[in-house]
Amino acid sequence: MGFPVEPNHDLDLDMDGVIDFVERWREPRHELPYETDGVVVKVERFDQQRRLGMVSRAPRWAIAYKFPPEQVETLVEDIVAYVGRTGTLTPVAHLQPTKVAGSTVARATLHNLDEVRRKDVRVGDRVVLHKAGDVIPEVVRVLTDARTGEERVFEMPAECPVCATPIARDEGAVRHYCPNLTCPARVGQEFGHFAGRGGMDIEGAGWVVLSQLLQRGMVRTRGDLFRLSLDDLQSLERFGQKSAQNLAGAIERARVRPLARILYALGIPQVGEQTAIDLTNRLVARFPPGEGEPMGGPGGWLARLAGELARMPAEAFEAVPGVGPTVAAALARFFSDPPTSGVLADLVDAGVEPIRPLPPTTREGEGPLSGKTLVVTGTLERFDRQSAEEAIRAAGGKAGGSVSRKTDFLVAGENAGSKLAKAQELGVSVLDEEGFVRLLGGEEP
Repeated sequence: MGFPVEPNHDLDLDMDGVIDFVERWREPRHELPYETDGVVVKVERFDQQRRLGMVSRAPRWAIAYKFPPEQVETLVEDIVAYVGRTGTLTPVAHLQPTKVAGSTVARATLHNLDEVRRKDVRVGDRVVLHKAGDVIPEVVRVLTDARTGEERVFEMPAECPVCATPIARDEGAVRHYCPNLTCPARVGQEFGHFAGRGGMDIEGAGWVVLSQLLQRGMVRTRGDLFRLSLDDLQSLERFGQKSAQNLAGAIERARVRPLARILYALGIPQVGEQTAIDLTNRLVARFPPGEGEPMGGPGGWLARLAGELARMPAEAFEAVPGVGPTVAAALARFFSDPPTSGVLADLVDAGVEPIRPLPPTTREGEGPLSGKTLVVTGTLERFDRQSAEEAIRAAGGKAGGSVSRKTDFLVAGENAGSKLAKAQELGVSVLDEEGFVRLLGGEEP
């Protein structure tokens, strides 16, 4: 079919043959004209593949054997604490630049003070370095025999290196953190998380753009991103009319997102994507939107939900599957403490609204799109690709990746391209965005 095929492969091997193949390529792999970190071993027969099946996203009939990572020696020139999105201070080793596994490494995270103490890493130490999974730089161990006595033990700073707020450490916890919610280091990364993928997914709102907006005082709250005008965006460095229009369009599309995405984007400590989904399911079951109740706006469901969240004690959050006392306390604190309790209300005021969820009685595979396969293509105004597909699955349908005779509907936005042509060729029903929204609501498109 014209695809390039890896020439260095063997067929019809037993397990001894597989082991021999791995050993044969352990060193010669470094001479290949591309980077490789392992060998893929597959059961070749299709009937056996079908019998073995899949686990989650991984096939039972294929596995990757990873070569032991290449190790090199280098010098720890300094250890510096960096402030992250949640205020956590992470010690990072500044290393004498050293080439390992195909690239030059000058930094390696040491995770936390307990890990620094466990490995006894000191400034001035010679250490063994590798890339975990051939990707992430990691200090493996210290070469203690090479010590001269001039090495310096690392201590966490008493004050935040960015805003000078005294550093805190909860009793029994590993992390040291800056408790100042307005610390510039925290704020900048919070905005990056909020606008990034998995969150509100505002295409074009990268670190360079967000830094300008923050430094100029054009955004102070996350809701301010949705209050930016076209003129505001055109005033940014290296922004012309077209780039400003593109970003304005991305911001407009990001106004409507699934509630789980909105909650995850808030950057609540201890709350990842799955916890945000579990929390959403619990909130929808406990505070379902009323029939005809708007999702956004001052009198809408999100505004009502913000009020309910502010009154929920930590014990109520423990009813969410997978949420224990620590995460429950973090949720209760976020939605009730003055610095963060108004975040959702600010987003409501800025015009953000969640996609209407299905009633909690709807089971998987049930809903207005039950038994239907939809494919999304082109640019939509109210959805990005991920949120459109999430809405399809939430309504009981299947989100397909390509158009075929089994496709029931193609949702076509601007610049639909080849998928639209394929749908027209096969006679697949094509929906615009309004028709898609009506279909999600159980109406005729």
